Amino acid sequence: MSNVHILANQAIERAKNLQEFLVFRDMDELVFDGNPMPYSINHVMGGPVEITVPAISQDEAETRVNEWLRGQRA
Repeated sequence: MSNVHILANQAIERAKNLQEFLVFRDMDELVFDGNPMPYSINHVMGGPVEITVPAISQDEAETRVNEWLRGQRA
């Protein structure tokens, strides 16, 4: 089996197993750099920011949000 076929099967299998996870962050302000928003964000003044993330696990969702937020602050 070729590497391309293996990679394609892995990508398909991952897509089948994705779920939506909620990640909450207390933030003073949201800074956007003009790039497309990769996640759905909900926020009510005085509460935490709720970010909906497609991932395999809650840990992966938390990691993705942390990486995205670091990129927003850079």
